[in-house]
Amino acid sequence: MSRAAKLTFLGSCVFAAGTIWFVHRAQKMERETMYQGVLRDQERKAQREQNTREFEETRARYAELIKQQPELSEAGGNQESKGPGRPDK
Repeated sequence: MSRAAKLTFLGSCVFAAGTIWFVHRAQKMERETMYQGVLRDQERKAQREQNTREFEETRARYAELIKQQPELSEAGGNQESKGPGRPDK
């Protein structure tokens, strides 16, 4: 085999090996990126469930406080129509 043929063959082998390495590396990075998306989705789902639980707890506490609150009409007037911070007129 001539020297030019050997160099061409060597160059082709190096190019093929480099291409294969690059494709495998790109696939591995893409797979890792996709898995990170799965982890983010799981975190979002857990956060959403926690937010829902906190909202329900807050709603229950609010309802309990409303039940415990004395009737404002018995105290001498309808103060519910006035918002917080509004002076009596």
